[in-house]
Amino acid sequence: MTRTDNSSGKSRIAEEAAYWFARLQGEAATGDDWLAFERWLQSSPAHVRAYDQLEALWIDLEFAPVAKDLGGLPLVTARRALPHRVSPRGHAPEVMRRRAWLGAGAAIAASLAVAVGVGVWSPGVATQTFQTTPGQTRDITLADGTHIRLNAASKITVALGRDARRVQMADAEAVFDVAHDAGRPFLIGVGDRQVRVVGTEFNLRHRADLVDLTVRRGIVEVRPANAPQAAPTRVSVGQELTHFAGQVGSVLKISDPDRAFAWTNGQLIYRDTPLSDVAADLSRRFATQIRTADARTGALRFSGVLVTDNQPDVLRRLAAYAPVRVEHTGSAIVLHHR
Repeated sequence: MTRTDNSSGKSRIAEEAAYWFARLQGEAATGDDWLAFERWLQSSPAHVRAYDQLEALWIDLEFAPVAKDLGGLPLVTARRALPHRVSPRGHAPEVMRRRAWLGAGAAIAASLAVAVGVGVWSPGVATQTFQTTPGQTRDITLADGTHIRLNAASKITVALGRDARRVQMADAEAVFDVAHDAGRPFLIGVGDRQVRVVGTEFNLRHRADLVDLTVRRGIVEVRPANAPQAAPTRVSVGQELTHFAGQVGSVLKISDPDRAFAWTNGQLIYRDTPLSDVAADLSRRFATQIRTADARTGALRFSGVLVTDNQPDVLRRLAAYAPVRVEHTGSAIVLHHR
């Protein structure tokens, strides 16, 4: 094969990598797109290298402190054009960022993929524990470019290794926006399940014996933690998986991702939810514990949207929506059936 043929082949692969990079950032990306992308990655090591180089460059550009010229494209210009992964409450709406990227991103990505030299980012092993108290949320950016939004009263442990990135999720809820790395799967241990991620965005909730996962972008695989070779359940865009510890299977259904992600915007959305679960959520959201007075009150079903701006107003709205009376004690707030 001639040098020209080699260059042509590399250019074609770079263009394909740029296509997938832009396609998967868009609102129109489907579960079938992610499966096709995985097949493309697995069909050739050259595909993996091209995509890794492109995404590693994206991360570098996002955090680079100074401008420089890269193949005729000023770095500062590339930074404005590339998609910017931030938490859902970032400065610019995510949909606007994606649409702006789709307008010019493919051409820019192709030029960057060709311009960048060989060298895939490879972090050292690191282990960290992140924890929030009741009433506190936290935005986390890992060394690989993954973004995590940790809900109140939550705890996770992260270990970034050379062969895999691992998270152990205790009693917690978080939004994960996982950076793609084909050579290092992102694995989350949650209850008696293992979640495997390629590069996607989802909300994962682990409270008591319940695991609840809702996907907003990409595909997530879930399998028993003690059977890593078992056939996974694939959860794609607009789907929600629920699983109770100790049960053999899980429930997979169509769901609105905005409902699962609402907590990141200061809202809690409920549909026919036991009031005891609502009280538990509010206890994590605010410093003062909230509980139901008895089993009868806890079994009340609640549907509605609670804006969690401050505790007194939330309780006032809850009492207006549900047949409950609010009692303030010395150390807690008790909900009574009215």
